[in-house]
Amino acid sequence: MPSTHNKRNSSSRSSSKTDWTMLAFLGLLIVLFVAYYLATKSNRAGPEPFENGSPNLNVSSGETVVALFYADWCPHCVAFKPDYKKATAKLNGSEHKGKTLRFIMVDCEKYKSLASENDVSGFPTVKIMNDDNSSKDYDGPRTFEGLTSYFS
Repeated sequence: MPSTHNKRNSSSRSSSKTDWTMLAFLGLLIVLFVAYYLATKSNRAGPEPFENGSPNLNVSSGETVVALFYADWCPHCVAFKPDYKKATAKLNGSEHKGKTLRFIMVDCEKYKSLASENDVSGFPTVKIMNDDNSSKDYDGPRTFEGLTSYFS
């Protein structure tokens, strides 16, 4: 009899260790998921501070607008947005070819009409809009270094 009792206790201890191991593993997964969510949350669009409720793509005299057209479901946009925001912080209001740069971001899911009006067919698209009503697509690298090199 004593040997059966010892087997039961060791089995109970083993099961208890397995339960704690599983709980620790699940806890780790939850922590990793929350950390990933919080880390990528800043790459998702928040409410944009636009006047009149929509992005102002009208180009004033002496100005060049650099507009990022993006969609949050696009992994390329999610990867590029931090670099675009960093370039915006550095270059917005600076001079390029005698014009003042104004950077803006357009959420194409929210402003579908602006995307179609500007012939956006893929994401991310960066449009360079000039005060003479001409525009072209930026075709350089989708990186902070690419943008700063192009506009410096």
